[in-house]
This record gives sequence, structure tokens and C-alpha cells, in this order.
Amino acid sequence: MTGKETNIATIIANLHITGSGYDLIRYIGLPDMLGKESHLILYVMGKNLAEKSDWVSQEEVIEFFRHVGWGELQLMKEKRRGLIFQLSGEVVDARIETIEDIEFRLEAGFLAYVMEQLLNKECECIAEVKKDGVEFHVIYSD
Repeated sequence: MTGKETNIATIIANLHITGSGYDLIRYIGLPDMLGKESHLILYVMGKNLAEKSDWVSQEEVIEFFRHVGWGELQLMKEKRRGLIFQLSGEVVDARIETIEDIEFRLEAGFLAYVMEQLLNKECECIAEVKKDGVEFHVIYSD
């Protein structure tokens, strides 16, 4: 061990890469390795990633999405039983246009856990791919 602390904030601050390698692993490598369970595993992986940091605001989460290359996240609507976010941008458009079996479960799991932490409510998140981006429906379980 090098004695260096490895956490999400440190990794994000110090490593800058293109999303192409990430997309190859995510949409080709992981499904090959994980099989039918890849969607569930990606959702849980997203929750586990979010758990590695303390989140204090939605603005911080929006900046995180932008910084890691997931796209532009925006809160669209607050409802009694949840929230609706939209993820858009060039990278999202390119993924939707290029990848046949596109999914955003990693981001959905991440967003579910972050909103649990920020709102102090149990949440689940469903991603719905649209022509102009992705809608995330964060649903309160309470």
C-alpha cells in the first residue's frame, strides 16, 4: 500500500479521462461478465459509489454528474411521492444514439442513495430513456 487515501472525491479531482473506455467496460465488458444480473448489479454499484461520500446538497450532486461525465442533471419536478430529474447533454445523446441496449441503472442507483441521504427518506430510482435525455423518477418508499 502507498498510504494514499483513495476515495471518490480524490479520484475525481485528480483523474480526467474520456468516457469511451468507461462506456466500453460498462456496456460491453460488465454485461458479458455479469450476465442477466448486470442491471441489478449496476444499480447496487451506483448506490455503493454514492455511499462513499457525504452529500450535502443537490447542487453538489449535479456538479458530480457533470464532472464524472454522466451528463447534465437537472431537477424538473417535485411531487408528493418523489422527484423527477432529467439527465441530458452531448454524452447522453451520443449514448442513446449509439448503444442499442442503453441503460442508466448505475446513475439511478447513485441518485437513489444520494437522495436518501439528502432527504432522510428511503428512495428508489427508475430511469426512463426519452428522445431528449433520461428521466429519473426518484420515489420515496416511506
